[in-house]
Amino acid sequence: MVSHKGNHSPVKPILIIGAPGSGTTLLYQSLCSHRDLAYTTPNMLRAGILRHGRFLGDRRKVLFIYQNLIHRDLLSNLPQGDALWIKYFGDYRYMTEHNYSEEIAAYYRKKVLQVQNLWRRSRFVDKTLLNCFRVRLLNSIFPDAKFIHIIRDGRAAAFSILNKIRIAGDLNPLFDVGFKHILGDKFQTERSELYNYGLAWVEFVRKGREASRFTQTRYCEIRYENLVTEPIVELRKIVDFCELDWYDEFKEKIPLTENMNQKWRKARKEELTDLEVSTFELRKTLGMS
Repeated sequence: MVSHKGNHSPVKPILIIGAPGSGTTLLYQSLCSHRDLAYTTPNMLRAGILRHGRFLGDRRKVLFIYQNLIHRDLLSNLPQGDALWIKYFGDYRYMTEHNYSEEIAAYYRKKVLQVQNLWRRSRFVDKTLLNCFRVRLLNSIFPDAKFIHIIRDGRAAAFSILNKIRIAGDLNPLFDVGFKHILGDKFQTERSELYNYGLAWVEFVRKGREASRFTQTRYCEIRYENLVTEPIVELRKIVDFCELDWYDEFKEKIPLTENMNQKWRKARKEELTDLEVSTFELRKTLGMS
């Protein structure tokens, strides 16, 4: 149990990135069960972690405890990213080191430290899908950050997105807005939704892989297919990469997983063709063809 009130910058924050439907939530929730990792939750947001002013001050800890007492439901305590980055990053915008400012850096370093202090844990972990488009800026803000990039077969990832919308009625803001802002002129109005989701997968992965330009000790690329078939082996590699301890209780909390990569084959024939075409070049580069 440590305090970070004397520090000015968090140490080695762990940032999970990946395209929608690629298993980022599975990885995020698995890591959040580690005893040394702090993360944001809806209750933490209710306690005012994003608010400004002197009024809250150290009372955030009391408010956080209070919120955890009155909101005991599962959703209120699940790990939640996204909201932490809204102030300066917005809903979608490709950002690089040229967008860096001391104001932005100071704000996010402070917020991450506040999250760590509320948990009284030494490290911070976050999963935000759109951070794929901000890795260069995040690298400037957190020069020792660890980036974990999870990649799934683009056909399966694109179909997973469409399946959530068609069956589950997923209201994720990313799906509500659509991918037109991300694709820009590449968006094909005459092609199927799956074709465009495939193109969006390409944009997410390519932008996220810009983090590979950093050192090997700070960028880790894993495959969804490996994570779900050998979760203990893969998570052991990830824990070692993050310079965290591996212990029995963490191992016992690793969830059972199932490879869902064949569902995309249920798409209609014309959609299957669009999936193959829009994702082919990158899948070939990644050895997924």
